[in-house]
Amino acid sequence: MDSSKAEDQTRYFIFGSAIFEVVVPVFRDRLENYYRGLGCPNFQAFLNHQPITHIMFHLRFKDKHCCFDRTNCFSQQFPPLISYQWNLLYTNATNPKCNRSCHCKYTANPVGLLDLDLTLASLILIRACSLPQTDLTNIQNLREFKNTYLSHNKEGCISKDDFDTLWVDLTTYILQLDPSKQDDLIRIQNRPLDARLYRKYHIDLIDVHNLLQEIQQKVEPIPNMAQNITEIKVMMA
Repeated sequence: MDSSKAEDQTRYFIFGSAIFEVVVPVFRDRLENYYRGLGCPNFQAFLNHQPITHIMFHLRFKDKHCCFDRTNCFSQQFPPLISYQWNLLYTNATNPKCNRSCHCKYTANPVGLLDLDLTLASLILIRACSLPQTDLTNIQNLREFKNTYLSHNKEGCISKDDFDTLWVDLTTYILQLDPSKQDDLIRIQNRPLDARLYRKYHIDLIDVHNLLQEIQQKVEPIPNMAQNITEIKVMMA
């Protein structure tokens, strides 16, 4: 391997480390602070908080109407919460008062913050929490960074020019959400490449995207199926 590629891989490792080791915990902490502010003792209780269950229901199901709280019902063409995410969070529960497909028929699983990856944590923060616009913008920017420069980066490399700009922006977004992370970012930026951890981060970041890409290529002759795969990729971005 030439020295240039090794340096590009090191920058990818640094960037990925910041996402896994700093951004994800910041998102989880922000979510915990939010639900405790609502008086919920844990994440499961937050998910069972009826206004939150209602929001999450409509983030999963298209064109569904509820028996209760119809004023706040909404629908969208491509609901962003996909099946495995919903099944992680909720399970169907019997409600004799409701005979329709409604959010009141679901109850939260015993799930914790550590079960959330960046994609799901950021989705909940952006769509189910009332946060200041600056925080929402920072969360969205960090989510897009992970998607653009890591998840879709099959080579596992970041050039020096890209990195120099990205690291400044990444640091700014993180510290606006949690100023206490400055030392963590410095530590990550200055440590050498750990080949084992680099491989783990690279696999964790690209496997799902590559799998969906392969599936889409196989189903291109089937228009509706190909469209469904495209929608999944958009929702995971």
